[in-house]
Amino acid sequence: MMWRGTGGMAEQRQNGTGPEIETTHVIRPLLGLLRPLWLMSGVAIVSISIFALANLGRPIVIQRAIDDGIIEGNADAIVMASIWFFILGIIIYIVQAISTYVVTWVGQQVLRTLRMRLFSHYQRLSMSFFDKENSGRLVARMTADMNALSDVLNSGFLMIVQALFLLIGAIILLFLLSWQLTLISLIILPPLVIATMIFRVYSERAYDAVRDRIADVMIHMQENFAGMRVVQAFAREHHNEQQFDRINERNYEANLRTVRISSMYIPFIEWLGGAGIAIILYFGAGAVFGIDVSVGTIAAFVFYLNFIFQPIQQLSQVYDMIQSGFSALKKIFGLLEIEPDVKEAQSPAPLSLPVQGRIDLDEVTFGYAPELPVLEDVNVKIASGQRLVLVGPTGAGKSTLAKLMMRFYDPGVGSVLLDGQDLRKLSFKDLRRSVIMVPQEGFLFSGTIRENIMFGRPDATEEEMIQACRSLGVNPFIEALPEGYDTAVSYRGSRLSAGEKQVVSISRAFLANPPVLILDEATSSMDPGTEAIVESAIRTATEGRTSIVIAHRLSTAEHAERILVVNDGRIVEDGSHAELVNAGNYYTSLYDRWIQHDRKPG
Repeated sequence: MMWRGTGGMAEQRQNGTGPEIETTHVIRPLLGLLRPLWLMSGVAIVSISIFALANLGRPIVIQRAIDDGIIEGNADAIVMASIWFFILGIIIYIVQAISTYVVTWVGQQVLRTLRMRLFSHYQRLSMSFFDKENSGRLVARMTADMNALSDVLNSGFLMIVQALFLLIGAIILLFLLSWQLTLISLIILPPLVIATMIFRVYSERAYDAVRDRIADVMIHMQENFAGMRVVQAFAREHHNEQQFDRINERNYEANLRTVRISSMYIPFIEWLGGAGIAIILYFGAGAVFGIDVSVGTIAAFVFYLNFIFQPIQQLSQVYDMIQSGFSALKKIFGLLEIEPDVKEAQSPAPLSLPVQGRIDLDEVTFGYAPELPVLEDVNVKIASGQRLVLVGPTGAGKSTLAKLMMRFYDPGVGSVLLDGQDLRKLSFKDLRRSVIMVPQEGFLFSGTIRENIMFGRPDATEEEMIQACRSLGVNPFIEALPEGYDTAVSYRGSRLSAGEKQVVSISRAFLANPPVLILDEATSSMDPGTEAIVESAIRTATEGRTSIVIAHRLSTAEHAERILVVNDGRIVEDGSHAELVNAGNYYTSLYDRWIQHDRKPG
């Protein structure tokens, strides 16, 4: 039988940010986001079109004012030109206000949808993704990359569409005014096209590098802030500053590279624009090659030529914004293309009620990487309501067994069953409602104690929540906090001790009332008083339900109904505490070592 493992996704991603996708592959999903906003998008396009037409009408008015008014001495023509110029100004003001608002509204709608889609996608991804991925990089996708995209969707998109409309309209009108002068002015297009193509290639690479360097900065900052106690405890501030200086220097160089590229391209476009106007003045005003045009036509021609180069200059100036935005989009859509390793069945089987809580592991082999199995040929049957304790050395596979029972991962070979049903065939909702895990370090969210306890069962009443805490015997402990259940919890519960956090975590799981409860033993690194409260809460929480406790201290195993000894990815012993001690095997040596070195006196 071929063992599958879970390493495929690592091969799928580059630079820890998802598979790299081509710029052209970004367009379709972006249009998909815009499709529901077609009406407002249409309003934006129409208003931008009117804006472009009104702007393109101004040189015609100037031409008529010069040729019919100034040259012919017709005062009425000058007055009419002034009136039309004023009317066009009013139209431009109105439609520009409309287009600016509508484009920004559409852009914000797209960003809101994309943020929610990315956040929801994060929550659907498997634990294997978060094992390999750095959270700082994921935050960078939601912040720095979204900000870069915001610039494009708001001001960038408006400038691009306006510039394109003006560019196309100006070229058409130039041919209508004088096709000869237009053809002559086209000699500047080849160097313009070549310069733009070169700029595009180098700037795309440069802005991809900028997105990666920004993520590196955020990763280092997040790790440094999270580990600030360790940094200061070991007086490593100077070392971290040096490390950040290197990361910051790479970020500086990446950004400077984009500036160097733009500083060569943008002035060249400016120079080409001036050269184009010089050509028009030379050939038009000098009547070279028999080209005979009026003064007003030459003036209009210069204005329209500006309408060609001004949009090109604008496009070149926002090109870095566009490149930055598309680079961000590639990384965001690359993340969205990552498929979770652990997927819900398309047609989940209903879980038989009431759930008995029987857990079976049938010939399970699993590894976080295909070539490094953590568990091999594990066969375990856990009866309904049984209190099971997993013991063994660090790295033996105890926590991995618990993660498979939670279906954080799927076994490469074999199956894990709940009441005889393969976990892969159940819905996530049924599974998570039936099997709950309390990790070794209680994780709390920002909010109050009450909100954190209710997190596991948000539909519970206040009375049910308090009664659950009373049943666990932790109600006096919580009420002794500064504001009781309303005590505020900061990021990751940093204002609370390890014991206080664990009390809340166990209360949260107990309120959810799952048939199966898994505990990564939570009494390590606690003072004796708090440890006694937590141990009492654990005994109450595991009573009357299937419980799997990962024991780091053998005091937990001493009173267990059943003990599984895990070593080198295999179940090497199975029995009660007395049976295993008397057997004289691996558990006996573990217990003897604990008695001699680790057991607390008294």
